[in-house]
Amino acid sequence: MPIPEPPPQPPSDPPPGPPTGPAPDAVAVRTTHRASRTVPIALGVIAVGLLGVAGAVSVIVGEQRRPPPAAGYVGVVLMLGLVALGVLALVATYKARRARALFDARGFWWDNGRARALVPWEALSGVAVHWSRLGRGTTLWSLELYPHGPVDRDDPALWPLVRDTDPPEPGLPRVHYQLPFRAGAREPIMAAVRQHAPALWLGEVRRPPGHIGRANRRGRRAGAPRTGRPESGQQPGGPGA
Repeated sequence: MPIPEPPPQPPSDPPPGPPTGPAPDAVAVRTTHRASRTVPIALGVIAVGLLGVAGAVSVIVGEQRRPPPAAGYVGVVLMLGLVALGVLALVATYKARRARALFDARGFWWDNGRARALVPWEALSGVAVHWSRLGRGTTLWSLELYPHGPVDRDDPALWPLVRDTDPPEPGLPRVHYQLPFRAGAREPIMAAVRQHAPALWLGEVRRPPGHIGRANRRGRRAGAPRTGRPESGQQPGGPGA
């Protein structure tokens, strides 16, 4: 008597792999000003610089019978610097036109328009919003993410956010992620962090004037800093760790 074959089994689901993108319900926040606001300002700066260059050159050319005044050359240099400032602002606006911060149940996503990376909530010791004054009428804002593990200095998306600064309180690492953002993004960013990672939320912290730093590109080439762990003598972790 033939042995009956067992009934076919349905295929098993493949094991879940690493996340490839934010969840469909992720909170997306634009962190930079729209081009409609920054481009006219940059073009105005360039126009003023070009007019200044033309005026300084006319002064120099008009003094052909005697040595032109040094102020004419100084004016040309200063106005060219103003033109360069406007051009740099245009380039920065173009590069950041698609930059977004996204928040979901997995963590914080940074999408700069060319690369995207995830910082999981479980990899962080704390999250805060820092602010400082720059002059009389300007306030600078940033999202600070403090990891309790290594920082990948070669990540194409996250490396520009890496900073090495004194933490606002003991137990937090020096090496962390800092994302500057426009003032209009403050409320949605804070609401997103409190929604998805309330245990990590450290609140708003006022920092010394001009607290926004720059990526340590020299340290990247030299292979340091890499770790986000606290310095010797500090205890790892922090609120919500």
